[in-house]
Amino acid sequence: MTEGVLIAARFALMLDLALLMGLPLFWWVMGLAGQRWVMIALALGGILMSALWLLASAASMTGSAMAPPDWTTAWILLTLTPIGLVLAVRGVALLVACMCAATHRPRMTLIPALIAAATLAWTGHAGATENMTGSLHRIADVAHVWAAAAWIGALAVLLHSLLTLRAGTADVRRVARMLTRFSAMGTMVVLTLAASGSINMIMIVGWEQLPALAASRYGMLLGIKLALFGLMLGLAAINRWTLTPALDGTTAGSAVGRLRLSLLIETGAATAIVALVAWFGTLDPSI
Repeated sequence: MTEGVLIAARFALMLDLALLMGLPLFWWVMGLAGQRWVMIALALGGILMSALWLLASAASMTGSAMAPPDWTTAWILLTLTPIGLVLAVRGVALLVACMCAATHRPRMTLIPALIAAATLAWTGHAGATENMTGSLHRIADVAHVWAAAAWIGALAVLLHSLLTLRAGTADVRRVARMLTRFSAMGTMVVLTLAASGSINMIMIVGWEQLPALAASRYGMLLGIKLALFGLMLGLAAINRWTLTPALDGTTAGSAVGRLRLSLLIETGAATAIVALVAWFGTLDPSI
C-alpha cells in the first residue's frame, strides 16, 4: 500500500512539474499569452505533491503506514540527507513561479519552472550516482526531464486547442500553424530524449548488464516505455506529414477529427510513460 502511494505521488509530481515547465515554454515559442490560473494551480500542486512524496518516502523507508505520517523519519530526510536541499530549491522555485503567474506573467514562470523540473534528477537513480559519473548522469537526466516536459506541455496545449476547435473557422488555420511550428521544436525534443535516455540507461544498468536486461522486470518495463515512445513518434510523424497538411484542404473537417484522436492517443501514451518512470524510480535496476 505504501509503495503504491509512493509511486502515485511520484507520478503526480512528475506530471505536475512537466506541465508547469512545458506549458509556458510552448506559450513562449508560439507567442501565446498563457493562463495564469493554470500556472498558479500547478505551482501550488507541485508544493503539495512534494510534501506527499516526502511523507510517502519516509513511510516506505521504515515500512510504516502513511497514516499517521512518520514525522520523525521525514525530518531526518529533510535535515540529514540531500533531499532537504533539493526540496528547498524546488519549493523556492515553485513559490517564485506562483508569484510570477499571480502578477499576470504566466510565461515568466518558465525560468523557475525549469529549476523545479530539474530537481527531479536528484530524487531518482541519478541522484544516487557519485563523482563525475554522477554529474554526467544528472546532466543527462535534467536534459531528459526538460525534453519530456516540452513535449507534454505542447501536447496539452494542442489537444486543448483541437478539442475546443470549431471546424470551418479561422481557428483551424491557427491550430495548423501551431502544429507546423511545433515540428521543428519536436525534432529537437526527440533527439534530446533519445540521446539523454541512452546515457541514462547505460548509467543505471551498466554496459555489462545490458544483455541480461530483457530478463528483468526493470527491463520489461523499459521495453514497454520504449514501445510507447515509438508509438508517440509514429503518431507525431502522421500528424506532421499527413493530418496537419490536410487542415488546409477540403477535408479539413475529417482531418480535425483524426488529429483529435491521434493527439488523445499520443497524450495517453505520454501519461503512461510518466507513470512507468515513476515506477522505475522505486525499483532496483540491478539484474
